[in-house]
Amino acid sequence: MSRVVAALAALCVVALTACLPPTPAVPPAPPPRTVAPAGPPPVVPLDQDLPRLAQRATKLYQDVAEGFAAAGVDCAAATTRLRTLQQTYADVVAANAKVLHDGRARELRAALEPHAETLDTAAKAIVDSPTMANCSPDRTFTDTFDELVGAPP
Repeated sequence: MSRVVAALAALCVVALTACLPPTPAVPPAPPPRTVAPAGPPPVVPLDQDLPRLAQRATKLYQDVAEGFAAAGVDCAAATTRLRTLQQTYADVVAANAKVLHDGRARELRAALEPHAETLDTAAKAIVDSPTMANCSPDRTFTDTFDELVGAPP
């Protein structure tokens, strides 16, 4: 009987070995992750980004001063230059109006403070320019200027 038991034991070992699951295969490597390139950060509206608005407003005044220096006493040339600047700085004009309408003038003044010296220089160049002295009576020039930089209160 010990032969029978030994044979049965051997069969059991063979059967168990045959029934074992195969050794696991190396799992396939995961597919490479494709990361979409990050786009530019969302653009904050200009009226909500007061430091950027202050920079653009400063550049606007500098460009007006340069335009007046180039136009001299030629009111038509100065008006044409102002109209070009209206297109270039339409976003600044709209953002300034929105900030003022929203009652955030104090915040805008604070954002403009680092640019005060540059703004003062540009404003003085505009006010003291031959263009202003000669063209102030010209209604078309005055209206165009006021639309761009805002009529005085």
